[in-house]
Amino acid sequence: MFGRLKDFLDSWYVRLMPDSFLRLKPQYQWSIAIFVFFVLWIGSGFITGTRHEGDDAAAAVTKSDVPLVKVAVLDATSRNATITVRGSTQALHSVDVRAEVEGVVQALHFEKGDAVKKDAVLCEIKTNDRGAKLEQAKALVDQTAKQHDVNLKLAADGFRSKTQVAQSAAALEAARAQLRTMQIQFGNTRMRAPFAGKVNDRYVDVGDYMRVGDKCAQLIAPEPFLAVGMVTEREVGQVQQGDQASADLVTGQHVEGTVRFVATKADDVTRAFRVEVELPNPNGDLRDGISADIHIPVRKLKAQKISPAILVLDDNGVVGVRVVDDKSIVHFKPVQIVSDGPDGMWVSGLPQKVTVITIGQQFVSEGEKVKTVADGGKVAS
Repeated sequence: MFGRLKDFLDSWYVRLMPDSFLRLKPQYQWSIAIFVFFVLWIGSGFITGTRHEGDDAAAAVTKSDVPLVKVAVLDATSRNATITVRGSTQALHSVDVRAEVEGVVQALHFEKGDAVKKDAVLCEIKTNDRGAKLEQAKALVDQTAKQHDVNLKLAADGFRSKTQVAQSAAALEAARAQLRTMQIQFGNTRMRAPFAGKVNDRYVDVGDYMRVGDKCAQLIAPEPFLAVGMVTEREVGQVQQGDQASADLVTGQHVEGTVRFVATKADDVTRAFRVEVELPNPNGDLRDGISADIHIPVRKLKAQKISPAILVLDDNGVVGVRVVDDKSIVHFKPVQIVSDGPDGMWVSGLPQKVTVITIGQQFVSEGEKVKTVADGGKVAS
């Protein structure tokens, strides 16, 4: 029976295979047959896999018809609308102490960085002959005063005329004026601090010759200090003298103060207005010329804190955020920036409670329906 089956298969094999194939050795025929079998098997699996991948892609497309976005619920709180300008600190009282008479520097009574009291002697010039001239002026006053007293007595007895009395009185006043002049010149040989403060610089050494107007030292009063900045034309109307303000210095210091001055004339170049905030400095910690961010609260309003990364622009270039309503429909809401800082941005113009898109806002548009997921949560809708 098996012999007849073998003969049947051999006859069909000879009929189906081409003559060129049949002339090959049997081992070659088997090798070719096995190769063809594997090719057909691999090809069928590839086609099947492609079909499955296509099905998965179609399913993915179907699932992505409704975009998925990440949202956060924001609740408005009361917040000061604050004007922030870049400025710097400045001493309110800073002066170069200068010579009022000529002479050689005889002594210096300070070093840079010293704290000095009001009227403390800073630089001292040699008096030279000013002391002698001062004594001479004093003697002249004594002499003319005695002469005038004698003339008054003689005039009472009728031995001096009124003209002679007037002349002696004038001579006495002239002597006294000369004495005052010499006293001033002698006193000016010592340059004194006009107020209590710190010596910031020294301009002369012992032995230097000083002329009238030459600088001896720079003196800075430690209190009060100013934080000075420029506000824009739009903002200047919101700032008033006496408003509360603060300054954050690059040194890390935070100082509370009040608005001391608001300019009534704009800078010719920048069209901005100078604003000065007076800062207390009881310990003398503040320094002149430190960069500072000046914050001036101008009004209270309802605001939410957001990350600047969620801000978008509409077709008209208006700044805002994208929100979703209770039906998961996307809407654009314009906002006004109240303040900006390293820990986030405060904006106004939104409802008291609002659901804001935090991730995916760039890929959705007005009126589009979305699925939302809360921070760290599951799909909300």
